[in-house]
Amino acid sequence: MILEFERPIRELEERIAELHRLAGPSAGLQAEISRLEGALDTAKRRIYANLSPYQRVQVARHPDRPNFRAYRDVLSDDFYELSGDRFFGDDPAVRGGLARLKRGGHNVVLLGHDKGGDTRSRVKGNFGMAHPEGYRKVKRLYELAGRFGLPIVVLVDTPGAFAGRGGEERGQAWAISADLMALARAPVPVISIIIGEGGSGGALAMCVADYVGMLENSYLSVIAPEACASIIFRDPGRAAEAAEALKLTARDLKQHGIVDEVLPEPLGGAHKEPETAIREVGDALDRVISGLSEADPGALIEARHERYRRIGTHAAGDTG
Repeated sequence: MILEFERPIRELEERIAELHRLAGPSAGLQAEISRLEGALDTAKRRIYANLSPYQRVQVARHPDRPNFRAYRDVLSDDFYELSGDRFFGDDPAVRGGLARLKRGGHNVVLLGHDKGGDTRSRVKGNFGMAHPEGYRKVKRLYELAGRFGLPIVVLVDTPGAFAGRGGEERGQAWAISADLMALARAPVPVISIIIGEGGSGGALAMCVADYVGMLENSYLSVIAPEACASIIFRDPGRAAEAAEALKLTARDLKQHGIVDEVLPEPLGGAHKEPETAIREVGDALDRVISGLSEADPGALIEARHERYRRIGTHAAGDTG
C-alpha cells in the first residue's frame, strides 16, 4: 500500500528500477541512476522528516506495520498464552500470557492488541478492537502478574474498543474502568509502549503505567481524527485539521509529559524495516525493566499515582 504523500518516492523508485533494467551490463546510464538515487534519498528525508500529524496517523495504521505477534515472536522465548475472561469467552483482539524476554532474560506478563496479519486474522481479531471479555481477560492477566511478582509489558495498537451493541450489553465501560483500577494498584512494574494506534479507551485500559513509550510514528488520542472531525466540524473530511488540534503525535505527548520516551523508527516507518523497529522496542524494555525491577511495590504504586496526578496541572505562576 502506498500512502498519498509517498507517491513522489514511489515514482522515483520505479524510474530507477526501469533504468536498471534498460542499462543491463552497460555503464551508460549509471550517471543518471546515481543522480536519481541521490534525489530519492533527499526526497525520503524531506518527506518523512516533515510529516503532518494526520500523515503520522496514516503511517501508524499501515497494514504492513509489525503487530503484536511480530514483537512477541522476536522479543520473547517460551511465550505461554492465557485465554478467556472466566465470564463470557475469549477475545482474540487482545492476547497475552507468560513470557521470557530474550534481552535481559526478564520473566514478564506480555500482552497487547492483535490486529492480525491478513484478512482472515484481522476479521477474527476485529482489527484489534477488543470486546468487554477482552478487557476482562486483560484484568485477569494484570492481577496474575501482581500475584507472581512479574512485570507487566503491554504493546498498544488499537483504533479503540469495540463500539457496537454487544460491547455495551456486556459492560464495555465497566471492563475498561476495572482495568484502570487494576493497573493503578498493580504492585509490579508496568511498562506500556504504543507501537501503532492508541485510540480512545481501548488504549487507555493499557496505559496506566510507570513508563509509557511511543514509536515515532504512532499516535495516542481520546478519539480518532475522523470521528473528532465528524463531531466538532460536522465534516469527517477535516480529519487532518482535527489531528493537528488533538496533539496526538509522540512528540506532542512527550512535550506535555504524557509519555516518557519517543522511540525512533526506520526512515519511512516501522513497516519499512520491522526488525529495526522491534529491536528499538526490545532495547527500551530491557532498559526500563532493569531500572524498575528492584523498586519497592509501595513506592511503585505511589509514584504511579503521582505521575497521573501531575498530568494536566500547571506549576504555580504558570500562565501558559
